[in-house]
Amino acid sequence: MDLSRSVEEIKELKELAATKGRDVGVLTFSHVICRETEEEATALRDRLMGDLADWDAVDNLVNLQFAHAQSFPHDLLAQIKDLFAMGHGGFPLVGTPRQVADGIIKLHETGFSGTTLSFVDYVEEFPYFRDNVLPLLAEAGIR
Repeated sequence: MDLSRSVEEIKELKELAATKGRDVGVLTFSHVICRETEEEATALRDRLMGDLADWDAVDNLVNLQFAHAQSFPHDLLAQIKDLFAMGHGGFPLVGTPRQVADGIIKLHETGFSGTTLSFVDYVEEFPYFRDNVLPLLAEAGIR
């Protein structure tokens, strides 16, 4: 996913805050599908955006979110619908622990101060994330 637009938007927001004497951080929202292999992770992602997706609900949600967004780039609508089907529109962190950690590092390098995380099944998936991704983030110096 291309974050180049976010770099400039975060920079502008921080500059605007500085003119008001404020120091702000910017958070984002991410959806994690972390598995031992990339194939396992992408297979689940594809199922979430395929036969497991509730497309009527996705369409309703997208219509509600973007009903009045006149400046929204509508050519991204298909991608956004897939992201909503996968994880309510969050930044996709899909792959092995190294790939997921690299995605979080990329968010940090883009200028985000942090990200919330969602999982398909938090109780089942978070321990694997904790044991395999968090050490990589600590090694990278961002945890």
